[in-house]
Amino acid sequence: MLEQSFQVKLIRWYNTLIKRSFMLTEDTYSNWVILTADDGSFDYRIGEDKGRAKFGELILCPPGVTLYRQAVGVLSFLFIEFNWYDNEGRVIQPGPDVPFGKISFHRIDRFSSTFACIRELSDSNIHDRFAYKQHLLMDILYMCAAEHQDKTFHITANDPIIRTAVLHIQNNAYEPLSLMQLADRASLSQSQFSRRFQAAMGVTPIAYLTALRMSKASNLLLNTELTLEAIAQQCGYQNGFYLSRVFTNTYSLSPSVFRKTYRI
Repeated sequence: MLEQSFQVKLIRWYNTLIKRSFMLTEDTYSNWVILTADDGSFDYRIGEDKGRAKFGELILCPPGVTLYRQAVGVLSFLFIEFNWYDNEGRVIQPGPDVPFGKISFHRIDRFSSTFACIRELSDSNIHDRFAYKQHLLMDILYMCAAEHQDKTFHITANDPIIRTAVLHIQNNAYEPLSLMQLADRASLSQSQFSRRFQAAMGVTPIAYLTALRMSKASNLLLNTELTLEAIAQQCGYQNGFYLSRVFTNTYSLSPSVFRKTYRI
C-alpha cells in the first residue's frame, strides 16, 4: 500500500509535553488513529488485542473500531487522526502491509529520532507547519509497515499455534510475560509448549523473548541517556539489576561496559 499512488490527509494532531490523563476512556473514530505515549504508559484494548503501551510502541486503530484506553497515572502522548485517499480524493483502505493494534519498534533509535522532531511541535495548532506534520506522519506509517514486514519475515513456523504465540510475544515482549502465560494461551502444558515452539522456531520461547528484549536494551544503551532502571522498565524487566544479569549473560559484557565501548 505504501508504494502505491495515494495521499495521506492529516485530520487531527495533538501532542503536548504537559502530563495529563485521557478525557475519554473509549472512543470510536471515523478515520484512522495513532496513539502513542511520550512519557508514561497507558492500558489499551482494540477488539481482543489488549495490553499496555509505552514509549517505543504505538496503537494504530482503524476506522469504526472502538479504542479503549486508560492512563497509568498521568502521561504525555501523541494523538493523530488521519486517512488515506486516492488521487481523486476518495477514501481508500490500506493494504495488508499496514498493520493495526499495538506496534513495538525494535529500531528504537529510528523511532526516537522521529519523535524528537515531533516534540518540537508540541502544543502547536494543527495548521502550524502542516506539511511537516504530514511528513512526520508518513515517516511513522513507513516505520509501522517496515516493522510489520520484519515480523512476517522472521516468523518461519508453519504451526498455527506457534505462529500465534510468536506474534503475541512480539507484541507484548516488553511487558511481564512468562512461560506459564504463553503455554496457557496455547492451551498446552509448559513442557509441551516449549518443545513445540523449539521444533518450529529453532529456539526456546524464553530465548526468543530474551533476544527481542536484548535488542531493544542494546539500542537504548547506545542511543539514549536513559538509566539502567529506566531501560529495564522499557524492556519488560523488574529492575536494572536483573536486566544487567541477563544482558551480561547474553553479550558477555555488562551494560555499562557495552555502552562505553560501542557508543559512537
